[in-house]
Amino acid sequence: MGVEKQFEYSIVAPGTRAYRDYLALRHKVFCEELQRLPTAGRFFSDVPLESDAYDAHSLHVLCRSLETGVAVGCSRLILPSKTGLSITSRYPISRQTSISPRQIGEIGRLAIASELRRYRGEISSAGLYSLQPQPRPASAKEKQCGPVVAMGLYREIFRLAHKHGVTHCYAAMEPSLARLLGRIGFPFQIAGPLNTMVHPPRQPYFISAQGIRKALSNKSCLSQFMFEPSLDTPALAARTSCDTGQLAPC
Repeated sequence: MGVEKQFEYSIVAPGTRAYRDYLALRHKVFCEELQRLPTAGRFFSDVPLESDAYDAHSLHVLCRSLETGVAVGCSRLILPSKTGLSITSRYPISRQTSISPRQIGEIGRLAIASELRRYRGEISSAGLYSLQPQPRPASAKEKQCGPVVAMGLYREIFRLAHKHGVTHCYAAMEPSLARLLGRIGFPFQIAGPLNTMVHPPRQPYFISAQGIRKALSNKSCLSQFMFEPSLDTPALAARTSCDTGQLAPC
């Protein structure tokens, strides 16, 4: 079985057990491990959860291991609404666009479980690169699975965006992660200045589905994985591992 077929992705709805698992993974990664968000004191059966006001008008994706059923990755797509997007309340946006606000969403809360990140203490929640070696490196299998799960989450988010008429998305991330994603085939464009008041410093970016299709036009494996899910893509893991390794050797 190819690495990409060892995981399942689902849209989770509030009030379900899957949604609680999704919020629990967010808390574990963003509040406990990376300490980017404060603990809000929300619990379910003594399990801490992470949530905010934007969850109410977002679509939520959870990835599980087919072998164990454990939640290993998650992300959300904030849909356009009167509430607005989280990123515009946290970052100054300098990029001018003629795109209707009704077509712009936001990719956020993308996280990979620590066991699939390249290093257990890694700062990037997406698990695609490492800033420095840590005492507990992941195994070869774990390092291979992490990038595949991350690519799968992006795939599911852009499927949802297409379904709901969202053609462009904002996302906040470290510049090094944006550069790496650009090399893989996700051409994130700078949308505003770097925020040095957060750790690590992050910056707002802008991307379109059309831009991704164009960037992946010469990368048949990733293009099939992103846009033609019915096709078998056994080379995805090797291609993704190779691409991500260009910036951070395994």
